Amino acid sequence: MRALVMVTGCALALAACGSEPDQSKTAEEVIEAADELVKPLPGLYRSSAEVIEFEIPGIPPEQAARMRDMAAGLQGEQRTQCLTEAEAEEGFRRVVKRLGEGQDGITCTFSRFEAAGNDLDAALTCNGPSGVDAEMTIDGTVEEERSRMRMAMSQQSGAIPGGEMRMTMEVVSERIGDCP
Repeated sequence: MRALVMVTGCALALAACGSEPDQSKTAEEVIEAADELVKPLPGLYRSSAEVIEFEIPGIPPEQAARMRDMAAGLQGEQRTQCLTEAEAEEGFRRVVKRLGEGQDGITCTFSRFEAAGNDLDAALTCNGPSGVDAEMTIDGTVEEERSRMRMAMSQQSGAIPGGEMRMTMEVVSERIGDCP
């Protein structure tokens, strides 16, 4: 579950629509496409997540209910983050670069990253410690003071009861003022 949170956390910083057939993207192509997105304004942002769907096929119902409750802990909790002027100017370039370089033992590659103006449509595969593999799609919109995205993830791992977990969540981030 910790790996799920880390992968999701990396993706939350992205915002996310358009579509072409999936084909592997180089880090340079993804960074160049990320530069096409609207850049956020500096300031204090509040983000929240809502779990839309959560499924663990092949496990007993009581175990599935406990896992759903753990995932539900991701929603409703609002987080704030101060985005500096330098970070805002960099846009989503830093986030995309960090995903490609890997964090906490997790590395991701994009098979699709289409961005233009306010819209993003992305697909990525991530591999992590202990054989954790995840496939994720992200689509939504980015504006100067808010973003809304929907992320769908399928994660496979021997550590997950039943071997697989699928989750869809919606993440909303909104500028609420200047940084303290």
